[in-house]
Amino acid sequence: MIIDENFAARTARELVSAAKVPEPGVLDGLVEGMKDNALTAQDLVLDSFLLPPEHADDVRGRLAAGSVLVLDQVSWVKANAQSVNGMLDEAALPAPVSPATAKAGAVEVAGVLSLLSTRVLGQFDPFAVETGRLMFVAPAVLIAETAMDVDPRDFRMWVALHEATHQVQFATAPWLREHMRTLLSGAVSTRLTMPGVGGIVDLFATLGRIAKGEASIIDLIRDENMRTALDEATAILSLLEGHADVVMDEVGAGVIPSVRRLRRKFEARRDAAQGGFLTNLLGMDLKLAQYRDGAKFVRAVRREVGQKGFSRIYAEPANLPRTAEIHEPQLWLDRVHG
Repeated sequence: MIIDENFAARTARELVSAAKVPEPGVLDGLVEGMKDNALTAQDLVLDSFLLPPEHADDVRGRLAAGSVLVLDQVSWVKANAQSVNGMLDEAALPAPVSPATAKAGAVEVAGVLSLLSTRVLGQFDPFAVETGRLMFVAPAVLIAETAMDVDPRDFRMWVALHEATHQVQFATAPWLREHMRTLLSGAVSTRLTMPGVGGIVDLFATLGRIAKGEASIIDLIRDENMRTALDEATAILSLLEGHADVVMDEVGAGVIPSVRRLRRKFEARRDAAQGGFLTNLLGMDLKLAQYRDGAKFVRAVRREVGQKGFSRIYAEPANLPRTAEIHEPQLWLDRVHG
């Protein structure tokens, strides 16, 4: 175990700024509503992928095997400590992680996640368990919809569409989980073998400083192998997030009356915020411009080859776009479609 999950949760209880808890009936309605939204969103998103019937059936089976969790802030921190343990291959690290180090790492991770626990609305976690987990942070959802003054029912479905898109992406390409895990474990392992790095705690401390804006990604990139791994991972994240943005708006247009207003409000909110859990924790500068680049890539590819041609991205790792291709979609089209 790289991160002591229980210790991370105990630390988070001391660090999180507890959000106002609604009345039990309101909270129960939110939890059940988000779970129902997630299941509805899965069906809507999967239909938008236009997969062949036999492939769609396989994806439905993988989606059904996953879980949907609606969490408070502390439970979300613990869940992401579990995700870190699933994401990083302990065998690839240069030295075993002692119980004391796992606790110290938990403190660093809990510190970063506690800052994000009222801003991250939801996420799909492919790493903690093989079947994946769709997670929503109830206090953050309530805070956001109040701050933006939007219709709660519309907003919650819109959020569910974004996160369900990630779930369908990984269910469509079951190899993607291990591909990302290999990339990220390799990057971390490389970082830990570099001179001047004291171990996993030092790594998470550095990443925590980046997430809080106290350091630069340049602080991490010294090794060419790590630079390559992070560059490839960033391109993949740009694709996944951009694709989710496109789907949540296109599918949302048919089921969410206020979808355009939601997009305007949310863009302003996201412009002022930092990235999601994975991008912050890895120290990747995946800001709004890169989400937009990913969405532009998706739209440009689909204009040329349609949704079915775009779906070749999820056929095999070689078809994933590279950073240059995110910015120039024609490069990807030439390489993959000829």
